[in-house]
Amino acid sequence: MELAPTFLARAGWHVAEAVELEALEALLGQVWAEGRRPWPDILLSPEAFLTFLARHTPSPSVGAGIPGLFAQLTPGDLYLACACAEGIPAALAAFERRYIAGIPATLAHMKLSEAMLDDVRQRVRERLLVRTDRPPRIAEYSGRSPLANWMRVVSVRTALSLLRTVREEDAMGDEAILEFLPASIGNPETEAIQRRYQGEFRQAMEDAFAALPSKPRYLLRLHFVDRLSTTKIGALFNVNQSTASRWLQSAQQDVHDETRRLLKERLDLSSQEFTSVLRSVESELDLSLSRILTEA
Repeated sequence: MELAPTFLARAGWHVAEAVELEALEALLGQVWAEGRRPWPDILLSPEAFLTFLARHTPSPSVGAGIPGLFAQLTPGDLYLACACAEGIPAALAAFERRYIAGIPATLAHMKLSEAMLDDVRQRVRERLLVRTDRPPRIAEYSGRSPLANWMRVVSVRTALSLLRTVREEDAMGDEAILEFLPASIGNPETEAIQRRYQGEFRQAMEDAFAALPSKPRYLLRLHFVDRLSTTKIGALFNVNQSTASRWLQSAQQDVHDETRRLLKERLDLSSQEFTSVLRSVESELDLSLSRILTEA
């Protein structure tokens, strides 16, 4: 016997009768086989699966006993959730294909915009799959109902929460953008130029941010609003830290370039005047970008 002792040690309860122990071993073997069957490419250790299973298994009732212990369990779903909680790349990819990709269909009745659906998908990924100082929330899935049903509840709750707070989040996004705005450097001429065109600069920066695709916008919010490091952002998107850092740098550069383009388009200035304005704001903008990249 191999499975039953490991499971019981993790579950924290005792089976005294040899017959019951044999029954539990056979039942665990069946659950393990059924759990693995849909996911032959996801390599999860029996110990990790049994630990996950034990965490969500109450002591057997007098009536049901060992035979009814896992009667309501969906082993394949539990196996996938456990593998995701362990951070196994093949499991995260499978979860993305089967569940994250299906969120728009799940929320079709809510008639959300494409940008809003993107935000919901990202938030669900972050909520369920990112490990912080505690295990990812996918570890809370017990397997007592289909994972599709559990995900439907998570997706709807996430969408409703986003709808309730979207105005506050937009304001927070605007505040995050203001981290790019130049500060005074003590030069009276520069300060006068900045005061004169600060409104135009702010609007151009906000419009440049709004023009970004949803993924770069979300990256900037994760970093400047939620204060996630590039290491945690990488874990969220299943990429390494250096890739997440490049993504963030690219998003910042896009905001920078589009802000310059909009300023040039909107300010009714001669080439010399525009160059003077741009020089006064870019000096500090470049310093802000340098600081941001250093922090990343």
